[in-house]
Amino acid sequence: MSGVPDTTAERPPERSAFMRLIGAAQVPAPEGKVWVRLPELRPELLNQLPAAHGGVIMALLDSVMSRACALQPGAPSQTAVTVEMTSRFHRPGRGALLAEGWVVHASRSLCSCAAELRDADGQLVASGSGTFKYWLAPTTLDRPSAD
Repeated sequence: MSGVPDTTAERPPERSAFMRLIGAAQVPAPEGKVWVRLPELRPELLNQLPAAHGGVIMALLDSVMSRACALQPGAPSQTAVTVEMTSRFHRPGRGALLAEGWVVHASRSLCSCAAELRDADGQLVASGSGTFKYWLAPTTLDRPSAD
């Protein structure tokens, strides 16, 4: 993964209300990977340095790992919820950011993943790993749209 690709191709609407709120969206990625791009760090997403707030960084890592689980061939659900997650902050995140997630191991109920977050220059900002549980109960994705 080098830098933050500018993916202006038409894509489906972002399914996560929180990702829409911060301005992030899933973008096309190589097979076996998930990419979520945050094209702009608005002032309300910054800490006092100013750089990306740790909560924004962790949300991006969490999102790509959860989505990687859901995209596994034969996944029992389109939704995977976080059981545990670790993160490491390597440098301040500034400018556009790209999170990349992938599955390390999956079973019928749990999925282990890893993720990296990079800036526009391809510099590693943060990394993480986590365990996710496939969610089998109905979610907001299962409800009819109000559009």
